[in-house]
Amino acid sequence: MKTQSSPMISVVIPLYNKLDHIIRTVDSVLAQTFTDYELIVVDDGSTDGSPNVVEKQRGEHIKLIRQVNAGVSNARNQGSKAARGEIIAFIDADDTWEPHFLAEISNMYSEFPEADCFATSYQFVLDNDQYQSPKIRFKKRMHHSGLLKNYFEVSARGDLPFMMSSFCIKREFFNQLHGFPEGIIMGEDQDLFVRAALNGHIAYSPSVLSFYHLDSSNRACQRIVPQEECSFSKYVYEQTKNEALSPNMRENMNKYSASHLLHIASLNIRLGRLAIAKRLLNDERCQRQPMKYLWWMANYWFNKVTVGTSKLTWI
Repeated sequence: MKTQSSPMISVVIPLYNKLDHIIRTVDSVLAQTFTDYELIVVDDGSTDGSPNVVEKQRGEHIKLIRQVNAGVSNARNQGSKAARGEIIAFIDADDTWEPHFLAEISNMYSEFPEADCFATSYQFVLDNDQYQSPKIRFKKRMHHSGLLKNYFEVSARGDLPFMMSSFCIKREFFNQLHGFPEGIIMGEDQDLFVRAALNGHIAYSPSVLSFYHLDSSNRACQRIVPQEECSFSKYVYEQTKNEALSPNMRENMNKYSASHLLHIASLNIRLGRLAIAKRLLNDERCQRQPMKYLWWMANYWFNKVTVGTSKLTWI
């Protein structure tokens, strides 16, 4: 419950070696037109001096928590434990917000009291400072904010409707979900998203108010390509056995996990790890996305033949 002395929103930034980006991110928070917030930066054992820069240049506006390196999920969880706001807003240390982002979150909080989470659309920012819109495929385009009732359907059809730096959650609901999973190499954000979608209500604004910067030099998703289905997708698949869910919901959840399997298979094909890709493609769920399945099976066989031909020629 928000008290008179506590802010409405707590902004949590997990920080690990983002010296070239963190001040840009912090300044985008400090530029918000909505001012009833606190800013918490959790330094997860950085070795590049980035927390010192934050403390020196913007320290009077920020609560800085330092800890030994324990991973992004732990950093976000620790920041959430220190949060005093009724809503927790997450932003990664290399992303930015448009100045009205928190104002939009506050408006949705008032307009949709039944909502447990609040999110907006976003754009990618490429290395050359060009903006690229994600392929978010609603069956019917949203023109105004509303409750997002089809998270799995939308996510299975294209890009996610929101990302970590455009997502906020009520602190009480976050605690009920037990925060971010720790000890997994990737997908901790989608793990929280799917649990939020299955257990609560998400208010969503189609306004582009958050920016996912792709110029960062140490994004985990650029370094790590999983060789098996991520835990959040396994969780979704397990939940499809819950007969309390409607058949349509369960089908959309199966298509969601199929999209994930196909995505991981595509990444492994690009790396030439064809045996791993084939194992993923052999999962029967993949055929619930027939066009994508056929496309990546064709890519698999093309690469397999190409590699075989290359070896034969060399011999």
